[in-house]
Amino acid sequence: MADRDEVLERVGAAGRRMSDAAVLYHGVLSERLGLGPSDWKVLGLVQTGGTVTAGELVRRSGLKPASVTGVLDRLERRGYVRRVRDGQDRRRVVVEITPGLVEGGRELFAGLMRRLDGLFEGYSDEQLEMIAGFLEEAAERQIEATAELEAEGGAERGR
Repeated sequence: MADRDEVLERVGAAGRRMSDAAVLYHGVLSERLGLGPSDWKVLGLVQTGGTVTAGELVRRSGLKPASVTGVLDRLERRGYVRRVRDGQDRRRVVVEITPGLVEGGRELFAGLMRRLDGLFEGYSDEQLEMIAGFLEEAAERQIEATAELEAEGGAERGR
């Protein structure tokens, strides 16, 4: 068995490779839809959030309110999202994915999902639970580090 330093080095290298692969994969997907990277990722935030407000997208993305408005304008013009009045609070406007996009999204991800399903078959439920927990915690820590960098960058820009 490898020592801890070797294992940690391997985990770090695998994480970088996974990050690179994800960025490149999503770059191809966004290009296929004619979207820029920010537009693509905000579209993903809307999809995973169900119906969300622009303010929630600002908090989840770290983008400035004007940037989120611009992204939503572009996505709405292309027919990927729509802004609608909240059914429970008519003063509130929510953003939602247009119905046809969900089906098209499934088709775009079909190849990856098929490959991942094959990978998952090689792991027990307990192992998958551990992997899910690790990925969830790693994502939270990356979000925290992103917020930290944003805060530092804001301080430097203000100098």
